[in-house]
Amino acid sequence: MTSAILANGNTMHKAILLLSLIPFNIADAQSPGGASSNLRVWYKANANAYSNTAATTACANNATVAQWNDQTANTLHLTQATSGQRPTWLDGSASAYFNYNPSIKFTDHYLQRAAPGILVNGTAYDKINLYAVYYDYDAANFDWLLFTNGANGFTRVSLSMNFAGGANMDCDVPSTFNRVSVNTATNLPVDRTNIIAVKADKTGIYGGGETNKVQAFTNGTAGSFTTTHTSITEGNFPTEVGDNELVLTDATNSPFTGELGELFLYTGSITQALHQRIESYLALKYSAKLNSHDYFSSAGTTVYINSGSCINGVIGIGRDDNSGWMQKQSRQPDDSTRAYISTLATTNAGNAGTFSSDGQFVVIGHNGGQLRSNASTAAEKPAGLGIFSRLNREWKVTNTAFGGTFGMSFKLNTSPILASDLRLLVDDDGNFTNASLNGAAAGLSFTYAGGVVTVTGISTALIPTNGTRYITIASVSNVTPLPVELTYFDAQPAGFDAIDLHWITATEHDNDHFDVQRGADGAAFEKIGEVSGHGNSLQAISYAFLDRQALPGANYYRLSQVDHDGIAHLSPVVFVKLDPASGVIVVAPNPAQDEVLIGSADPEVANSAMELLDAFGNRVMVLAAHAGGGRYNIAFLPAGTYIVRSGSHVARLIKR
Repeated sequence: MTSAILANGNTMHKAILLLSLIPFNIADAQSPGGASSNLRVWYKANANAYSNTAATTACANNATVAQWNDQTANTLHLTQATSGQRPTWLDGSASAYFNYNPSIKFTDHYLQRAAPGILVNGTAYDKINLYAVYYDYDAANFDWLLFTNGANGFTRVSLSMNFAGGANMDCDVPSTFNRVSVNTATNLPVDRTNIIAVKADKTGIYGGGETNKVQAFTNGTAGSFTTTHTSITEGNFPTEVGDNELVLTDATNSPFTGELGELFLYTGSITQALHQRIESYLALKYSAKLNSHDYFSSAGTTVYINSGSCINGVIGIGRDDNSGWMQKQSRQPDDSTRAYISTLATTNAGNAGTFSSDGQFVVIGHNGGQLRSNASTAAEKPAGLGIFSRLNREWKVTNTAFGGTFGMSFKLNTSPILASDLRLLVDDDGNFTNASLNGAAAGLSFTYAGGVVTVTGISTALIPTNGTRYITIASVSNVTPLPVELTYFDAQPAGFDAIDLHWITATEHDNDHFDVQRGADGAAFEKIGEVSGHGNSLQAISYAFLDRQALPGANYYRLSQVDHDGIAHLSPVVFVKLDPASGVIVVAPNPAQDEVLIGSADPEVANSAMELLDAFGNRVMVLAAHAGGGRYNIAFLPAGTYIVRSGSHVARLIKR
């Protein structure tokens, strides 16, 4: 056969083309966290998503998905023949939810596998371990993420969010007799990427010890509720990811609205050690929060100790061949810190860098401090080095087997900053009184643009291989003072011709006053007021300013914080729109805690009865609204989201 191919160029070309069209199956060598035994299906958005039913055209950004291939040797691929039902593949460039990695976006779409789906008809499954990493757009909507094998709660494995209108995740493995739930508001918040694991094992959660248990794990934390595992034989039903339209009963027409990064299922036991490696793989790959245990490689090496003060915003770059994972750039979900090798790109795949060998990691977490200087840590710096100020936030950096250089970026959102004034403080125990001060002589380069400070050239001379160090940013000049930590700035309508501004500082250093500036287009601003500062403070201080002559339509606001020496620092810009002719209901302030103004400039709306509904649609108050706005006491209401409704007009109210 070989000689025939070599003798015939066309035959050889056809053979190569044929190989390129065969989906690359890596499960024999690679698996989530290196856990390969009994891996039934593995779907990940960064591999084998195709825009055509022949599975020959890999998805480009914003293309719809016709087929999503299973990464195991079982080849249980998901497809969608109907173009209008196909979800959308995102390459990770625009979404902040999956750490520069691809995801699949579902709004009212689904992918399917015909009966018997991903499980075997007539088989009794005593062990099911299900994992998913996802971002939910709306925690108030009940939606199906996974539905396979069954209807009406029998003989099925399913995963739904916000079950029965309540804030909880619900999973049946493999029937409602084995149902387990966790609260999504507490454990799976809507504003971040989350990791779900559901373990059902006749021989115990980890395949030993207690028996016949089902338990959910959210972002690494075990749910407090367990239920009894009951073996049920699977039925002959299809599998759906993103909805349950193929099953004509049991809360149909409840599609998942969000993005899915990865979904996989085991039909055998997963030990505690493997479980923690799997969760570590998902957390580092997708920059998802991981609670309760350290971070591990697929080989079992501890790559980050998840305890102490630096347990916030943990991100990592590295290479783990057993998991088929190479993260060349990583960022926190709020994008306040980034780490990367080579040159930062719009996607992880687009980064041209590489790690020279398997098992290399750089993992970083922070202490939750402010991204400004803070008087409480002002003295915690080495003396005699000319340091003017330093950031309150500290980062712990652990290097595992990495011998190269990397860069980091920090979003400070303050000015003025001269990059030449900045230095990197590096310490071995987290007490910076004896830290080293590092700049260009240590091979570092500092740049500043768009509110972001970037430090490149961080080498093993500063963060040694197989070592842990603590770092922070310092300034050696009062031209770059980093003086005030602004933790909150918001603007809300206060009636129909006024806007109420509120802001909070966590700490202040030489703060003389704030200039309140307003603009109509977000580019040009003028000063409309001044509020005195508190000089120096270690306490949180609240400020307020009422703009009684707000512009009709768009209003952009920013603060210019002015030091005693006249140096000014600009805040981020906030936006609010006043449109009295639109007929919308006005709610202010929003969020509110004790009292709220509700009204409308539209006479028809103002003269109509309004009602306040809770998240379940139950009426909790009747409001006598009028054009001038009525003030209502809401202190007695539980915290949550409410709807103000008058006919077809609605507005949302958040009660703190």
